[in-house]
Amino acid sequence: MKYTEYARDLERATFIMGAPRSKGIVVWAQPGMQAVKLLVEHFRQLTAQRFAPHVVEHGFLMESAQYRAVFGDYANVYSLFAPLGGADYLLRPDNLVNTVSGLRDADAAGPAIAVGGLLRDSPGKTPPLFRDRYIWPAVQLNQRVPKETAEGTLDFYRRVVEELLSSLALPVITVRTGPIADYGRLTYLAVSVLPDGRPTVLATLYVLSSRLKKALGDPLDIVDIGFTGKLIALCAMFHTDGRGLALPSMLAPLQLGITVGDATEQGKLAAWLAELKDAGIRYQMSPPCSTLRDRHRWEKRWHRRGAPLAIGLDRRPGSVICAGRLPLRRRELPGLPSPDDVRALLSEHDRRLASSTAELFERSLDDGGHLRKACPSCAADLPVFGEVVPVRRGRCEFCCSAEGTSLFISDQGRFY
Repeated sequence: MKYTEYARDLERATFIMGAPRSKGIVVWAQPGMQAVKLLVEHFRQLTAQRFAPHVVEHGFLMESAQYRAVFGDYANVYSLFAPLGGADYLLRPDNLVNTVSGLRDADAAGPAIAVGGLLRDSPGKTPPLFRDRYIWPAVQLNQRVPKETAEGTLDFYRRVVEELLSSLALPVITVRTGPIADYGRLTYLAVSVLPDGRPTVLATLYVLSSRLKKALGDPLDIVDIGFTGKLIALCAMFHTDGRGLALPSMLAPLQLGITVGDATEQGKLAAWLAELKDAGIRYQMSPPCSTLRDRHRWEKRWHRRGAPLAIGLDRRPGSVICAGRLPLRRRELPGLPSPDDVRALLSEHDRRLASSTAELFERSLDDGGHLRKACPSCAADLPVFGEVVPVRRGRCEFCCSAEGTSLFISDQGRFY
């Protein structure tokens, strides 16, 4: 799928505003912001399986001296110079400095999940949600940990990120790359593919370098986890049909659209809607539809907005017709589905999404020769991007040594 196609699907779903827009600045609409809120909350809940995270948002301005003491003279940030010797500021440069200083001042370990936007000077092409000048959402978790627990903590977050991406039906493999001297002492990258098969990074996971830790003035190791709205862009690239977005149920602001007719029995309907609301099913209902055209228009509207399911109660008295996605198909249900039945239908939808993307992922890895088992000696002659984690051991494909491990191979070097 071309970049313009996924952006149009997001516009039709009223996730983002359409043209005219400023170069590199995406304006989000209410459904898109709700989807981001659902994404962040799911990430928070996954983190809460082991820790007690809290969500923060920092101010728009940051004193330049505080930031540059850590990162130096980064050229891609925007400065606001004060007259008459006042303090200079940067516009939304990064979350790390504010988050870590806040944790340290409070003598807290965290984790803290910072959610906000980052401003970057991005010349050239700016495909929406891939290379924005105003990056929103930018989600960044930081946690202070003793050195002896840092790697284990990072591995916990590897599992969290993999589960988060799995809930979006985005297949992923985590790769450990070499140390990044200026940023990560230990670096994990969550790697998936674009629809054309090229690899791409969906999330970054670091134990920060000693240089950064020293610059931040912290005696503890610092774990740094980050992802952006690129996750939603990938969903828009992969999860579509002829009617538009077909979102995974976790991300969909609208999970179920309900069309009703003039003859729909109001008493049963009200009781059923109350059950759905109590169960946390996100639904919306049409006004009474009196014609086939009205019914189809509302069903298309639900689907265009990304809803996995549409249920029609308007065809004849007592009938319940469920319209699913990928492929579009309708089936008659024996009655109004219970909340558990609706969850089962949503899970069935999610499995179809995951099956489709997993097939492309495996094919892309095979066609690109990205996953190879090699021993250290043979790996020296390969364009190794990193080692797959958890470590997968086996016989080397090249010399048959028993010392092989699974490696991610990339002829294009580092990629984003």
